[in-house]
Amino acid sequence: MNEYAPRMASHGLERAAPERTGDAAGSPDARVTLLSILGFWIFYLVIVTIRSLFMQFDDQLDMFTRRVCVGIVGIGLTWLMYLGLRRWMPATLGRKLLLILALAVPASTAFAFVNYSAFYLYKPVHAAQKHHTQHQKTTTIVNGDKSVTVSVGVDDDEMSKDTPLMMIADTAINDIFFFGGWGALYLALGYAGASALAERRAAAFREQAQAAELRALRYQVNPHFLFNTLNSLSSLVLAQRTQEAEKMIMNLATFFRTSLTGDPSEDVMLAEELRLQRLYLDIEGVRFPDRLEVAIDVPASLRTACVPGLILQPLVENAIKYGVSRARRPVLVSITATERDRNLHVVVEDDGDPIDDDRAEGTGVGLANVRDRLAARFGDAASCTWGPLPAGGFRVALRMPLIRHGC
Repeated sequence: MNEYAPRMASHGLERAAPERTGDAAGSPDARVTLLSILGFWIFYLVIVTIRSLFMQFDDQLDMFTRRVCVGIVGIGLTWLMYLGLRRWMPATLGRKLLLILALAVPASTAFAFVNYSAFYLYKPVHAAQKHHTQHQKTTTIVNGDKSVTVSVGVDDDEMSKDTPLMMIADTAINDIFFFGGWGALYLALGYAGASALAERRAAAFREQAQAAELRALRYQVNPHFLFNTLNSLSSLVLAQRTQEAEKMIMNLATFFRTSLTGDPSEDVMLAEELRLQRLYLDIEGVRFPDRLEVAIDVPASLRTACVPGLILQPLVENAIKYGVSRARRPVLVSITATERDRNLHVVVEDDGDPIDDDRAEGTGVGLANVRDRLAARFGDAASCTWGPLPAGGFRVALRMPLIRHGC
């Protein structure tokens, strides 16, 4: 898909809207959540391991193994916390934060108990290394009339009066901030996902509106063309020019069968657009066999360029209506295409009689349609300019981005 092309799978809004990417309103999906949990606990393992290496504890491999087991439990607790957030997530931000805190308390308590069990209940010798640091304690020894002050090394275990419950509670309080931090990240991911979803929906609705506008403008072309063609056919029938009328009917059927098969919001190759205009000019050639002359000068390299379908129809039709039909001499209608500055330039002009007030007023409707279609399709990257030629006749110039392989 190129940057200018709206491609809607359906004309309905419900199919144009993007799918939900979260499990609940304002929450990221399970894959993103799992990645955030894994990232948090990997960070935990890295930080704690670095601290252990820095303090030069013994048996680092055994401690790392226990740490990994505790981390796996932490992952499970955080996942349970996620399930609770997804199930009971309230609407307001304040209540969301309270829910995170309410879930972080039992999660951190359970994690602190598992951590204590892994390092203090199961083979606590290695785990207690960090509490065996020697501290100096001064003691005075009295011997007769002399007293001597000495320093005695005392372990932390001797100085610490913390009970297992107090140690678990202390660890749990610290871990509340860890689980709460993940909860805050979860909220941020949820808001980011909701914002991205809203942006995608808005973009889809803008594309849908653009496609609808293109269809509406395109559908304005067909009734006008059909009305004029039927008038021409009626004139042939009244003049009993049956062969010409039959040829016009066949060309008309081919024209509409070809032009109505595609989506009005889709592009077509310039070669296909020229083929349709050639059919139309053949239809008009039946009406004006002695006055209509056609010249199409488009290099082969540009025939694969993409243009909005029937974008040339109002231009050619105006050339016939105001240039050929009102003249009493042969009038040349020409279509040329060139490439400049990565833009496709298409010019439709005729060498009819000098322009009058009727043509200046009448051409405005069809040309405004072309201008609006180009604006809806390409925005400011395209333009449609027109005006009379000094020697007589009229010229319309289209400029649009040169797009290949996009139609």
